[in-house]
Amino acid sequence: MGDSTVVGDWLGHFVQSSMREEAVERFVAVVDAAILAALPAVAADAVLVEDLHRSTRHQWLAFLSSLGRADHNLFVPAQASDLARSLARRGMEVRVLLRVYLSAHHGVFAYLSEAIDRLSAEDNLPEEVLRTVWRRADRWMDESVEALIETFYVERERELAGSAARRAELVDEILAAKPIDLAHASTTLGHPLHLHQTAFLVWSGEVDERTASMLQSAAEELARTFDGGTLLTQLSGSRDLRCWVATVSPPPPATMAALAEKRFETVAVAVGRPGPGADGFRVSHLEARSAQRLAMDATSAPPFVDYRDVELLCMAMADLPALKRMVRREVGPICVADKNLAPVRETVLTYLANRMNVEATAERLYVHGNTVRYRLAKAEELLGCQLADRPRHLELALQYVAYFGPPAD
Repeated sequence: MGDSTVVGDWLGHFVQSSMREEAVERFVAVVDAAILAALPAVAADAVLVEDLHRSTRHQWLAFLSSLGRADHNLFVPAQASDLARSLARRGMEVRVLLRVYLSAHHGVFAYLSEAIDRLSAEDNLPEEVLRTVWRRADRWMDESVEALIETFYVERERELAGSAARRAELVDEILAAKPIDLAHASTTLGHPLHLHQTAFLVWSGEVDERTASMLQSAAEELARTFDGGTLLTQLSGSRDLRCWVATVSPPPPATMAALAEKRFETVAVAVGRPGPGADGFRVSHLEARSAQRLAMDATSAPPFVDYRDVELLCMAMADLPALKRMVRREVGPICVADKNLAPVRETVLTYLANRMNVEATAERLYVHGNTVRYRLAKAEELLGCQLADRPRHLELALQYVAYFGPPAD
């Protein structure tokens, strides 16, 4: 009898004996013990453990069936695919799936070594039998992992797309002021909606393969300014990101001031006022949108716009002709074509924004206090009035000029 016949006969005997119920149970116990010892997160999940047992059993039976044939033909049982999908649905990383099969690899070869030793104890077993079993098992494991990784990623993408769609729909419902279950919404979003909410819009003037990650990095950097704040982000287009930071109490002025100092390459930021709960989530976002719209329409705008600083200007833009008339009336004399007047306008605007405090204005502009006083006096001379006479009108008019330039006649 030739070696090929001996190998075929022995493999047939091995397959027959290994397919007995008690042998299958022993195989599953040996292999799954190795897997669960390596992956405590899987071992702690009763449903996953059951999925694992089913996967191991049917993978083994499929392998034994193939071992009885001359040709190799991979067949991945549905139970194995179910395990890969279960791991993906639980948000586990693909490395968990790889660890399952790495541990299974060790368990399978430990079992095969023991079984071959036992069955060949009284036989003069050709080395070709050993090589055939090891080679087929190794190939089966490798191809199974390849197929199941693809299954894992298909499921992960489907889950992520579904999860993202559900989250986006829920955010839209909150922004539309629809009634929601606050606790359920917080769980779905992974964001504590009952806390104080500060909304951001982060956007870029450029779009490339780095844009999404750049916007996310900027949002995370901004969120770190809030001590212990929880960040929620949502891409709303190819180059803009909606963001909310939840905090136990309203952010103090120092936090908001620190935000204004942040600068990002090719990224601009608009922020709304903090507010409590779902209403704060909605209103702060609407305010951030108003600030963003102002910045994007402006001829010149800073990279960070706080709605609190431009609230009156945002509202006044609703009646643009009246606003322009007011600007010309209030600050026309210091808006003529003279480059020496630009620092005068900047100083007056900063002075009014800082509650007419000379020292704070000088610190903000990095100039000497006497320089501030000289520019303020120059403005009062040209305007023909005291700055304290109509501070709100002056500040609004100068804000408009700072963003859009002097209105055309």
